[in-house]
Amino acid sequence: MLPMVAFVIGALMILHFRPQSTETRPPRFYVPSSDKVAINAKVDGSCCSKHKSQYMTLDPTRKYLINSFTMKPVFVVGDSPWSLQVQLSNNDIELYLHDRAARGFNAIWVGLADNTYSNSPPHDFYGNVPFNGPDFTNENPAYWTRVDHTMWLASADGITVFASPAFVGYGCKVGYCESYRRTPTEVVHAYGRFLGNRYKEFPNIVWVIGGDADPGDSNVQSKLYALAQGIRSADASHLITTENYRGSSSEDIWAEAPWLDINGVYMTPNDIPAKANSDYLASKHPLLMFEDWYEGEHSVTELEVRKEGYWAVLSGCTLGRFFGNGSIWNFNWPAQASPAWKTQLSSAGSVGQARLGSLFRSRQHWKLVPDIDHSLMTAGYDSRSLYSLAKETILNTVYRQAFRSDNMLSVAARTSDGQTIIAYVPSGSASKIDIDMTKITDSKQKTKCWWFNPRDGSTLLIGIFPAAGTRTFTAPDSNDWVLVIDSQDANLSPPGRGIL
Repeated sequence: MLPMVAFVIGALMILHFRPQSTETRPPRFYVPSSDKVAINAKVDGSCCSKHKSQYMTLDPTRKYLINSFTMKPVFVVGDSPWSLQVQLSNNDIELYLHDRAARGFNAIWVGLADNTYSNSPPHDFYGNVPFNGPDFTNENPAYWTRVDHTMWLASADGITVFASPAFVGYGCKVGYCESYRRTPTEVVHAYGRFLGNRYKEFPNIVWVIGGDADPGDSNVQSKLYALAQGIRSADASHLITTENYRGSSSEDIWAEAPWLDINGVYMTPNDIPAKANSDYLASKHPLLMFEDWYEGEHSVTELEVRKEGYWAVLSGCTLGRFFGNGSIWNFNWPAQASPAWKTQLSSAGSVGQARLGSLFRSRQHWKLVPDIDHSLMTAGYDSRSLYSLAKETILNTVYRQAFRSDNMLSVAARTSDGQTIIAYVPSGSASKIDIDMTKITDSKQKTKCWWFNPRDGSTLLIGIFPAAGTRTFTAPDSNDWVLVIDSQDANLSPPGRGIL
């Protein structure tokens, strides 16, 4: 009798509760009291109120990104060529950037200084070191002139560089972790000020603080805070985000930091939907999927690489997503690593990331609201049995255990004005999904429905249907598909065609 009671209670809870978190939150960094007094004394402590024009900055509501030259919304289609500055020659940097720009990538994540992930750290391709002295001091003009050159090349290709000043390193076993620990706070602050002064005029930078930093290491975290303060003291033009420990977001650790502008998320695949949902509801800053599992690593399949992207964006990371490839991020470090990075520029994951960008740029991505309570996709989103779902919900809501997403979870989002619904169905025809068609706003109560193929970018017009009642959709085959439902009034191009 008791198991049946638990089953019924759990089933009822599914209708009313959503996952609250994916795991125990890491320790937060608490802003010093003296800083809080200074911050509160300011009329406006936020970044970029008097910014110079940027390829990527926040709109006046600080909810989405815009290009402040054109004043049009921006969706981040990012790649993670971490070792680009240290591993590649100038010619190969230019080749890489031209390729990414041609495919529609508009952002890259790069380590400005690196002492681990290159063939002769901390030297760059030409033998230059970033510091002619202890780390973070006596910046080498030859090294940083090359960094300047990379920034200008990226700018010419319309690419924003998400720039990490110096990677910390997971578990303090690699990277600059020990240097952060032993370097005085004022020296780290001065390094930040050097970077801010040097790059404040560039139109294509977002600063990235951290890098796998243990949030429990208060010594390192205080230095990272000083680094960000140093940058902001000289640079009021550029946004700042963070890359933290795996399984956390920027706000988990830096919620109080006055310099934080973007909530960067770093998750393992099956934790992405629940974490994006919970942060979307609670975050003060818009969400960006900053890091997930990379193509060619962790035995992920091409389907899983695509799932990460669509799960993230449709679950709340509406600024966009960074993609990574196991050969590209380190450019074949160590030297004998394979496959060759140039062969991966056209990998399935690279091409799939470009198609993801094309799809969301063709619709009002900046207005997307995730279907957290399943009032939009009312059935078919989870392939597990009702008993399994009930048990999972009880573990999450009663015992506060991490809610484990179904490996083939379908997710959806709707633009706030009701113009478009987008749903991702990873299991294809194996999952029939029900959509509340009344969620589309149209003067004649008409919708235009499409299937978008994330594997080749093709589209299939399903038909014109009333914006009334609930409609069941079944994908064309067993592969993953994206359902796009538009207001007929909007007269939009097929999904993936054109840019709004």
